[in-house]
Amino acid sequence: MGVLIDWISQPQTAGGILLVAMPGVGDVGKLAVDAVNNELDAEPIARIIHPSLPPLARLDENGLLAPPHILLSKLEINGKEIFTLTGDAQPMTPEGQHEMAATVLELFEGGEVLVLAGMSAPADRKDIFAITSSSSYRIELESRGVDVRRDEPKAGVIGMAALITALGPVKNVNTSCTIATTVGNSADPVAAQLLLETIRKWWSIPLPVPIDATDRLAAKLKEMHPGKADDLISELSESPNSIYM
Repeated sequence: MGVLIDWISQPQTAGGILLVAMPGVGDVGKLAVDAVNNELDAEPIARIIHPSLPPLARLDENGLLAPPHILLSKLEINGKEIFTLTGDAQPMTPEGQHEMAATVLELFEGGEVLVLAGMSAPADRKDIFAITSSSSYRIELESRGVDVRRDEPKAGVIGMAALITALGPVKNVNTSCTIATTVGNSADPVAAQLLLETIRKWWSIPLPVPIDATDRLAAKLKEMHPGKADDLISELSESPNSIYM
């Protein structure tokens, strides 16, 4: 068994624009895409299932047990369709990640896929840049004002983010990975907010930027330390880099 697509509705995806984010360093991309989905009431259109996803089934919003999956959703922004793809996990094998990435790209043949990710860096470095796998697309991005790097990340990219970006030319899709630096020890909503703002500017997509770093930090601390969150937030707020826990 390979990839199984459980269609909820089946709109035209070929030639479309897709934003992709998987759990990763600082969960930067995932925080950004989750925030956009929530703010714009994204419409789920397909559950993409693979046997190498972690075998954890969760209850959905209707109290029904859903299989492990990555969710493809649709947004309406100023009359234009934008798609998003995210999940709580990605396939745990190289073969599974490759099959999932190839399937996603085939759905968006002739389109444009933007992967959002984080990269570990010192706390004082707050940088955002893009990489791509096509020289012609790189020229197009640079003409839009996108900061496309040729020399980093020096260690490369791993997982679904890597494969979706690298396999784009093979599947006739323009693919890029936009990366925000983060300390990466915990979820980083500040980097996610900067990433969304940058995507808005570089791709001229009117995405909302709804992330409130303080509120999200407070919620996270209350979950981790019930009854002590206010004291912890007060202590952290004394440092300008306090969000980078």
